[in-house]
Parts: sequence; structure tokens; C-alpha cells
Amino acid sequence: RTKHRKTFRLKYEGKAKVGKVNVDEEGELSQAFGVMSIPTIVLVKDGKVVKQAVGARPKAEVEAMLQ
Repeated sequence: RTKHRKTFRLKYEGKAKVGKVNVDEEGELSQAFGVMSIPTIVLVKDGKVVKQAVGARPKAEVEAMLQ
């Protein structure tokens, strides 16, 4: 949800980048990260995918992924 994305962006400012990709407009990027379904959360560190989750997730679960 947009509200949570903004919350995470502010909370992790300087530590992580939080964004949203439109898979219809960025098909090549979606393929590069193996996005087959939305929503998909992809955590990337040093250019490599370190965690990925498909489907809606509770805020607490997403926060735990960022730890």
C-alpha cells in the first residue's frame, strides 16, 4: 500500500531505497527480477536479490524482511 511504502521510505531513509515499479511499463525490469505476479517485494543488496516475497504481506512482515 502507498501509505506503508511512504512509511518505510521515511523510516529507512539513508539505509534503503523504497520504490514501486509499474510492471506494464517496465516489462524488461520485471523479467530481470523474475516478477510473475503482483504484488511482489524484492530486496536487493549489493546488486543481488537477497529476499523476495509474492503476494500482499502485513506491514510487520515486510519490516522483518528489512532487518
